[in-house]
This record gives sequence, C-alpha cells and structure tokens, in this order.
Amino acid sequence: MASLRNSVAEDAVVGRFGRMFDTLDNMLGSHPRWMDQARALRTQYDALCSYALAGAPDPTRPLMRAEIAAEAISLADTALYNSRVADSPQIYYSKYRFEKLQKESLRQLFDRLNEYNSLLGLAALTGRKDAENPQGESVRKLMEETLTRLFNRLWSYYDFSSEDYVEIEKFVTDNTQPAEARELMIWALMLGGLEYFQVRRLMILSKVYIGENSKRLRLAAMIAFMLMLWCHRNVPVGIKLHGLIDLMKQKQTWNEDLSVVAMQFVKTRDTERITNKLKTEVFPAMMKLRPDLQKLGDLSADMDLTSLEDNPEWEELLDKSGLTEKLKELTELQSDGADLMMATFSGLKSFPFFNEVANWFVPFSMDRLAVSEAVSGRLKQLAEIIGASPFLCDSDKYSMIFSFNHIPESQRKMFTEQIEAQSLNQAEIDAGSLEMRDKKSEAIVSVLVQNLYRFFKLFRRKREMNDPFVNSPDLASLALFKDTLGTPENIRLVSEFYLKRGYYTEALLHFNSLIADTPDDYQLLQKAGYCYAALGEIEKAVEMYSRSELLAPDSLWTLKRLASSYRLLGNHSKALEYYRKIEAKRPDDLNIAYAIGHCLMEIGSIKDALKMFYKVEYLAPDSAKALRPIAWCSFLLGDYEKSAVYFGKVQLDNPVASDYLNFGHLSLATGNYNDALDNYKKCINHSSPDDFLRLLAGDMKVLENAGVDSVILEIVVDKALS
Repeated sequence: MASLRNSVAEDAVVGRFGRMFDTLDNMLGSHPRWMDQARALRTQYDALCSYALAGAPDPTRPLMRAEIAAEAISLADTALYNSRVADSPQIYYSKYRFEKLQKESLRQLFDRLNEYNSLLGLAALTGRKDAENPQGESVRKLMEETLTRLFNRLWSYYDFSSEDYVEIEKFVTDNTQPAEARELMIWALMLGGLEYFQVRRLMILSKVYIGENSKRLRLAAMIAFMLMLWCHRNVPVGIKLHGLIDLMKQKQTWNEDLSVVAMQFVKTRDTERITNKLKTEVFPAMMKLRPDLQKLGDLSADMDLTSLEDNPEWEELLDKSGLTEKLKELTELQSDGADLMMATFSGLKSFPFFNEVANWFVPFSMDRLAVSEAVSGRLKQLAEIIGASPFLCDSDKYSMIFSFNHIPESQRKMFTEQIEAQSLNQAEIDAGSLEMRDKKSEAIVSVLVQNLYRFFKLFRRKREMNDPFVNSPDLASLALFKDTLGTPENIRLVSEFYLKRGYYTEALLHFNSLIADTPDDYQLLQKAGYCYAALGEIEKAVEMYSRSELLAPDSLWTLKRLASSYRLLGNHSKALEYYRKIEAKRPDDLNIAYAIGHCLMEIGSIKDALKMFYKVEYLAPDSAKALRPIAWCSFLLGDYEKSAVYFGKVQLDNPVASDYLNFGHLSLATGNYNDALDNYKKCINHSSPDDFLRLLAGDMKVLENAGVDSVILEIVVDKALS
C-alpha cells in the first residue's frame, strides 16, 4: 500500500495524472465515499484539460492543477492510513486506537479542560495552591491528564470531522485560553501533520499565526507550519495552501519571523557534529586531565573545570592537551547560537516523564505535578533558578530538575552557580539591548526548536516518528519563500554558515544561486570554487577560480588556489604558470619557491628545479624542507656525491620509507650493492613489501637512466624481500 501511495505522489509531481488516477483507484478499492471523491477529482482534471486544449486562457490553471494533485495525494494517504490503523504497532496508531475507544467527544474534552482551568483559577484567587473536584481528586492532575488526552487525539486522529476542526480552531485561536494548553495543541497539530499531509491542520496553524499576540505562540505556529511544509515539500502547492501563505505574508512580522525560523532550522545541521565533538573529544579530555589538575590545586573530586583560567599552570595543561583550542571553538559556536546543551542533556531523557510523547512539548512550569513532586525546600529554590534560565530549553529544564535526586549536593550547587552566573551574564548583555532576551525572537525560536530537536532525536521510540531534522530544513530552497528568503542577504547568510561549518554541498547550492544573479562577484566565485575543491570536483573548482581571476586578477588567494588545483589535476605546466605569477608578487615566499621546484621536477626541468630548492634552503637554512628534493634532483642529474651528502642529512632527520628507497637507488647507482640491500630492507620495515614494490615500480625508468644493471637490481630486490 505504501508503494502505491508513493507512486501516486510521484506521478502527481511529474504531471502523469492519468496514471496517478488509475493507481489511486486501485488503492481506494470499493470504498464509496473515497471513490466518489476520486471521480470528482478526475472530472475536475478532465474539465481543466478540455479548457486548456481549447486554448482558453486561465492564469489560475497551474494552481488548480497543483490543487488536484495535492488532493489526490491526500486521498492516497487516507487509504494508507486506514490500511495501517487497525493493527500497526506504531505508537501513532496505538494512541488513535485508545482514543477511539473513549466515550468523550473532542468537544467534551475541551469543555472538561475549561472546567478544570476555572477551578484552578478560583483556587488561585482564594490563595489555595490547588483545588479538588467533587470526587476529591487533584484538579491539576485531572487537567494535565486531559491535556495529554487532547494532545494524543489531535496528534493521532486523521479523520476529524468538519465540526471537530471547528472546535480545534476555536480553542487554539482563543487568546483567553491558557498559553501552555494552546501551545501543546499547536505541537499536536504539527506532529500529526508530519505523518500525513493535511491542509486543514495548516489552515488552523496559519490562523494562530495571523491572529496571535503572544510572540512565543505566534512563533510556535510558524515553526509548526514550516516543518509540516518541509516534510511534505514534494506535495504540489495548490490554491488553498497558496492562499494561506498569502494571508500569513500580510502579517507585519512575517519577514522577520520567517528569516529567524529559517536560520534556526539551518543551525540544527550543526547540532549532531557539536554533540559528537563534545562526547568524543572534549568530555573525555577533561576527565583525563582531572587528576593532573587536582595535583596542581586543591580541587575537590566533583569540581567542574569551568574556572581554570586564573591559574597559569592549569592553562598550560589545557594548552598542551589541545583543550584550549577546542573550548575556544565551542565558545565561538555558542556565541553564534549553536546548541551545546544537547550533549549534556541527551543522557537525561530516561525519566518516566519522557515516556509520554506530550511531555516533550510541554512548556516548563513549576506548577507541573512532576516538578512539584521532584523538588521541595532548597531544591525548590534551585528549580526556580533553573526555570528562569533563558538559555535552557524546556525539555532540558525538566531533565535537570528530575536529575536532582540522583546527584550529590555539591554537584547540585555547582550546576546552580553556573546557571546563575550565565543568567546574570546574559542579563547584563540584555540590559544594553532594546529587548530582553526572553522576548527576542531568536531566543524564543532557539528554545522551541531545541525542544523539538530533542524529541525527534532522543525519544525512546524516535524511529517511529517522521523526523523533519533528518535533513535540516532549508526553507530558502523552497520556491514558496523565494520572495522572503530568496534575497541575496538571506541566501548569503545561510551559505556563509554552511561554508564556515564545512557543509560544502549545501553551501554550494546557495553560492551558485547567488552567482546566477550576480555573476561578477569574484568573492562568490572564490567560495564556490573552494566548495567544489573540498568536494573533490577540482575541474569545476578551476572553472570558478578562473572566472574569479578575470574579475580580480591580483588576488593572491585565487592565484594560489588555481596553482594548487592544476597540480592536483596533473597539469604541472599550468600550475607553474600560476606559481610564477605569485612569485612575482612574493619573491621571498619559500612555500611558493618549493612548489615551483616540484612543478619543474614534474615537467623534467631538473636543473631549474634544483635552483629553486637551493633558494628554499637559503631562505630557511634551519629547515629540512629542501633536503629531500635537493638530494633527489642531484641524483637525477648524476651528481651522486652531492646527492649522498643530502641523503645523509635526510637520514639524520626522521627518515621515512621513501627516503630509504631513494638512498638505496643511489647505492645501486654507485655500485654499493650491500648498502642498497640494507636500505631497501629498511624501506620494507618502514612500510610493507607491497608498498616497496609499488614505489620501486614507479622509479624503474630513473634506475635505468642511472645505468643500474637490471640483473643486479633483481638480485638485490629478491634478497630484500626474502
């Protein structure tokens, strides 16, 4: 059934509507209502085709055609859903089956929630912490259970009636309802919409976005809407969806909101890499250093390593271990808005609280029963500090509080002091800004996206979910948002992020888009060339670098890249041409002189190459860089005495396998066969017999030119290998 659904979608995208309708009929079987809908779609399409073939003009034709395709895919989804709902073990379907057995209607659940909220509000007015219903049960407990029920129903129901959708829209768009409950419903609508494409869910989210005053809820609706679009980006966008987006664009904050959300989605691309770096490099290195740091200072066993910069000896240890550079990089990443907390909290999601899907999406509240049961006394004060932290997402706040009872008091104190310090530092930064951080769009979106990212990556049954972060959402690549995100400024921002983080395929996609609009920007051409080179497409890199050179012929960076690229392509004459251009500007650059020498060697100008290597030796007399090529060039020119002198120097400076091989060649050429045998054996010991034979095969012409007797060579090689 799934393959048939995919066939319907594929045919819809490529415009094979006849085949699409035939496959759809096979899927729907004899279900009368679905078949009627499919026939109506086919009739619509036939009428559209008739008007088109008659030459009747219709500017809405593309959108109408896309609408038919989208509705056909939705019908296919209906058939697929119903083929799975009865017996699929996935949590999505099991939640549906449970809710289907319950007697309450959706309206009744909303009414019950309103009743509990009223009782809690009355209790708050009278100064009571909680209230009880007539049966003596905690109203807060009943309210939370009802919220979870509503979340599961909005998530798992595919077949809501029109009346149900009216009830959902009425609740979620009602500004008088509790923000926590409304936000939870937004995520439930999204989660269900990720499974199957449903325009009605998008319609509700769009209305929340358009009419919402709360910045957090407005941005939550935007995020949910965009993730649904991203997961179903191959579904043709018809009239209804275009209309929704046009209405959302009329919102004054649209451009800013979309740009912030799109950039935060892009940044999730880096979360896994940062998490792996912390887990595999930073944390192990810190644990390894702990004993040494304790020797240098009176560190307690549970002291953290965040305040070591005041002790020079500690700094020296960090420098030698390489931790300083790693921590510096992480600090820079954090200042760019990277998610450094994923690694810390990924192991703290096994508490029973996180077994319930809805709890991953609940905004943090000290009033949640799970929190009040976990903390009391001093712990309550710590929990309040954590709850007020602006840089922890809701999911991580719950994790930290639930972990309090499992960690020593000293570590609790350490965590609290760190959070207080970071919160104070952030407060000082925010004091100088026009808006407090917790009201900034970037901060809100960061927290919301981190909540979602943790669910899709850490939930115990995550493999059953349609993860929108498998491929980081790149809204700028969607034609729908070209007018907002397709501006040069936005595309450049995204491409620079990808380039800086080393995601060259993604960066290249956007750089090429920019180049298409501004082909005379030499820096864009440079960066596109760099991406091609990093991806191993050297010829395309050369093409970009060459175009950049035409626009900025004096750029040393471009000249160096062209020279090295031509060397990689084996075009040493062309590489030499560019190295000579660089040499004219930087005559004392020993690296350029060294590269020129190698190019001259490759094209057979050995005498000129030797001169360049002597120049390198002159510019850096204390460096061993020129020793090997001088020794080899001297050997190729027949100056065996000079070659022996330089090979002797090489052997005093950590020789490698090829050094022993070359010295063995010299020994053969000068008739010192036992020395040749000894050096060949050393070459084999420093590599392998196969590597030795491979290197030797590449030098056979050189040995022949040196007059080495082939029989003697075979004997020496045979003895070296035996």
